Amino acid sequence: MTTTSPRHTRQADPAHEPPAAARAAGLVVAITAVLAIVAIAFALPATRSGPHDVPIGAAEPQAAGGQIAQTLDRHAPGAFAVTYYPSRSALARAVADRDVYGGLVLPDRPGQEASLLIATGAGPAVAQLLTQLGDQIGATTGMAVHTEDLAPPTARDPRGAGLAASALPLTLAGLLPAIALVLLLPRQHWTRFAAALGSAALCGVTIAVLLRYVFGSVQHNFWGIAAGLTLGVAAALLFILGLGAVFGRAGLAIGGMLALLVGNPLSGLASAPELLPAGWGAAGQLLPQGATATLLRSTAYFDGAGAGTAIVVLLCWAFAGAALIIGAAQRRGPVRQVT
Repeated sequence: MTTTSPRHTRQADPAHEPPAAARAAGLVVAITAVLAIVAIAFALPATRSGPHDVPIGAAEPQAAGGQIAQTLDRHAPGAFAVTYYPSRSALARAVADRDVYGGLVLPDRPGQEASLLIATGAGPAVAQLLTQLGDQIGATTGMAVHTEDLAPPTARDPRGAGLAASALPLTLAGLLPAIALVLLLPRQHWTRFAAALGSAALCGVTIAVLLRYVFGSVQHNFWGIAAGLTLGVAAALLFILGLGAVFGRAGLAIGGMLALLVGNPLSGLASAPELLPAGWGAAGQLLPQGATATLLRSTAYFDGAGAGTAIVVLLCWAFAGAALIIGAAQRRGPVRQVT
């Protein structure tokens, strides 16, 4: 026969609680502060955005003597970083490899038209910027400028809006399952780990299906896109899940703020990393959302070219999350059954 000691509870003294008006005021101030932080996180990158060191190429005859560089310095100082290529084919290959966003090919002889190479799939905002630049150069020099899109959008999504709109769903796909798994399965670390991997695969394939068959934003390399999205979601999901496994709800809060307030606005999926404030775009590429954005565009339009760094970044986040989960499981130790 076992006895249990009585539990003693202590009621809070209403006299020591702050007045209701003070608590309501504190709540209003806290909510306002949160809204201000959210507004800054989403609006500041947009209001301070602009092109800086956007990598583009140029192929011009030696006699032109840096005409493109002079024109760029005059029309858009500091906006572009120009790499010179010996021929049009070399420049086109650099665009296909995602070394540059596009470039200008000047004619060998006067009277011939120039060629502007763009890649809308690499970033519609940059492609539009280069098109405007080509128009300015044509108006200034009197040359006819022919534009060729080496990674054109699909006919069903001519503005490439589907990929840009997938930024928030991808962020939520890495956040919401982690929150649910930590709260619903507080001690089943390995079950949560397996469920996270399954959720990442399901979300990756689902978003790929939407982009291909519902939005019509992509046409080729479906399984490459699905695999890239799966890796991106898994990287974010495992890391947030690892934070939750080690630090509980505080870890989930930290992971959620990192994903929503930092990773999502700085992903560059809606524009390009080089169009975000200086330094912010590069930092965003080191987060799961930014790396996923780069991997998505590479698999959707360039057969995976230029995706190497993004894959390494995502694997690092995934391994870091897995290490946190394993550490939390080992710290808890094996479950002992009581008879």
